[in-house]
Amino acid sequence: MARKHVDYDWTKIPEVSMYGYTKEEEAFWPNQDLHPKWDIPEKIAIQVALSGGGARITPGQNPHHPGSDLDTIRESAEEVLELETGPSCIHFDHPPDQCVTRAGEKYDFGDSYAYVLEPLIKKYGYEKLCAHINTLRGTTEQQMKPVVTGLAELTYMQPRASTNWMKTIYSIMKENGMAVEIAVHVNSELDLARRLCVDSGLLEKPIMWCILYGLPMKGPRWHFEYIPNEIAMAQSLVYTVQRIREMDPGAKIQVCQGARPSRYMITLAMLLGLNVRVGHEDTVFKYPHKDDPLTSNAEEAKWAIDTARLLGREVMTPAEWREYIGVEPRTGNDPYAYVGVPA
Repeated sequence: MARKHVDYDWTKIPEVSMYGYTKEEEAFWPNQDLHPKWDIPEKIAIQVALSGGGARITPGQNPHHPGSDLDTIRESAEEVLELETGPSCIHFDHPPDQCVTRAGEKYDFGDSYAYVLEPLIKKYGYEKLCAHINTLRGTTEQQMKPVVTGLAELTYMQPRASTNWMKTIYSIMKENGMAVEIAVHVNSELDLARRLCVDSGLLEKPIMWCILYGLPMKGPRWHFEYIPNEIAMAQSLVYTVQRIREMDPGAKIQVCQGARPSRYMITLAMLLGLNVRVGHEDTVFKYPHKDDPLTSNAEEAKWAIDTARLLGREVMTPAEWREYIGVEPRTGNDPYAYVGVPA
C-alpha cells in the first residue's frame, strides 16, 4: 500500500503528557463507597457433626474421635453445648457399630438417638440444641423413629438413593414438620438432584444443600469429589455453587469440613457467604498441609465461630436457624414436647 508522508506542525498540537491531568481530574478521587457492598449474609449457620459414618472415621484413625460409643458421643455434644456461644445445630449420626453404650448395651438405630438426645434436651433445652439427625439407616420404622418422636428437626435427602425411598420418607418427614437438605458428594450428583428432587417437584425451592467433598473414594458405590490441592478446592466449590444456583437461585448452601481440605474449605465457604459444618464426622485433620488431628468437636465449633467473626459474620442461634430452615420454633426442656403432626 502506498504511504503518504505527513509533516506535523507541532506548534498547533496541544502539549500533553500521559499524567498531565486537568485541575478537575486531579481534584477528583472517588470515595470507596462508589462500589456497592457485596451480598454476603451477616449471619452464618454453623453446624457441628459429632461422629457419624459418612466418612467412616473411627477412633482408630484419630484417637480423639468420639465415635467409640453412645456415651462418648453424648459427652462430646455436652462439650459443644457448654460453649458460651454455641453452634446453630448439632448433627447426630450413629452407625450400627456406634449404637452401643459404654457398658455394652446395644440399641437399634432409631432408639440410639433417644438415648443420646433425651438427657441433652433435658439439661440444655431446645434454646441451645437443634438436632440434625441421620435418618437413613435401618428398617423404615427405625429410620423414622427420630422423625415421628419429634427429636429430629432436619435430615438429608440423598439424590443417589432409590426414588421410592425418597418419596416415601419425605412424605413422612414433611408431615411431621421436618426440613431436609440435599446431600452432594460429587458434582455428578447435581444432575441427579436436578432431575429427581428439583425438576420433579419433590422438594420446593428454595432448597437446602449440603456439600461434602474431598473424601477418599470407596468404590464403586461411594463416590466423592477429588480435591488434591487448594486450586482444585476453589474450582470445585465455586463450580458446584454456580450449578446449584442455576437450578435453585435462592439455595441455602452448607459446606462440610471434609478430609484434607478441612478448615481451608470451611474458610473458603465463609468467604463465599455460605453456611458450614465442622467436626469429627468428616475429617481427621485440621489443615490440608499438616497431619495435626482434630482434638474435639467443641474446639472446632469455637474455631468456626471465631473465624466467622473475624470475617464479619455472626453465628445463628438455634432459634434463628429454625426460622431460616422453616421449621417451627422450639423452647423448653421436654424432649417429646413436639411429637406428632403439627396442627
